[in-house]
Amino acid sequence: MTGEEARALVAGAQATGLRSGTGPPKTPAPRTGSHFVVLVKPEVMTAVRATDALAETVRVLGQGDVSVLRCAVMPAEDFAGRGYLLLHYPRLHRVAADGAEALHSGARRELGSLMTASRTADALGAYEAMTREADLSPAALEERCRGAGIHKLGSGSYASVTELNGRPVTVLNGFLPALAAGYTGPGALVGLLECHSHREIDELRGELLGALHPADAAPASLRGALGTLAREHGIALSEGRNAVHLSAGHLEGMLQVWRYFAALDGQGIESTAFGRSLAGRGVSLAAVAALAADHNLAEDSGETVAPHGATENLRRDAVLDRVRQWAATGKGLGT
Repeated sequence: MTGEEARALVAGAQATGLRSGTGPPKTPAPRTGSHFVVLVKPEVMTAVRATDALAETVRVLGQGDVSVLRCAVMPAEDFAGRGYLLLHYPRLHRVAADGAEALHSGARRELGSLMTASRTADALGAYEAMTREADLSPAALEERCRGAGIHKLGSGSYASVTELNGRPVTVLNGFLPALAAGYTGPGALVGLLECHSHREIDELRGELLGALHPADAAPASLRGALGTLAREHGIALSEGRNAVHLSAGHLEGMLQVWRYFAALDGQGIESTAFGRSLAGRGVSLAAVAALAADHNLAEDSGETVAPHGATENLRRDAVLDRVRQWAATGKGLGT
């Protein structure tokens, strides 16, 4: 895919207000290597700068030995309105909505330690926290939580010890309401790229994606390059508004390729490279589809784990073995 093709997709989405895409790839992704999605976020896909942001993403991916198999652009508001944003970050949203009940066992222990150290008695999901102060906006809650410090409890689970109505409270995923609001800006777009590389996902995320804060990311990385572009045009980026996402693992990559592309073609998980490998090992793909929601899975030890987090950055063969093991026990896989 070229930069000019990327620019044409942006122009198409802006002209119609609808999704604009390149269509199915001529050949399926190879069964080896990494098959994943890159999502270019609305903070850099603004009405004025979206063409440059998507073209720059394509350029950096090419230099990083990544092939773009197909691409789509759609209005950010439509992306959120159709439920893609919730499904892209299912655990972030679940923890923000349900609070501590949504945490896996390891994250609950981390939360307990934090609450003991901070002497806070209450832990609230972000949306519950929003109801505790009449004038509290999503942006104000995020600023308060980031100012207090954000502690990672586990996959998709973060906590901040702050105050609500003058009382100390632990807020879970307090940045999420503001993140969601960022997808409602007028004219903003989302870029979706189905990609393949011979490089492992942990290497791609460690080197090609770049540091969480674009200001700290290497200039040749995706976040570094998009951060430079943003600064040139007065766009403020941060850890929370970090311009671009690259699938956190082979499992997440498979599910995102399926959701954003294959499902719209009427195809199932078996059309993805990782799905074909799972099917070749006798794993029921109907059961694997249940992992898309990232619900907690019970292990034989009695611990619960987040499937996306438990497979994040693992090598391909290790993820295949882990998913096959989950499918063999039937725990949490639609049984």
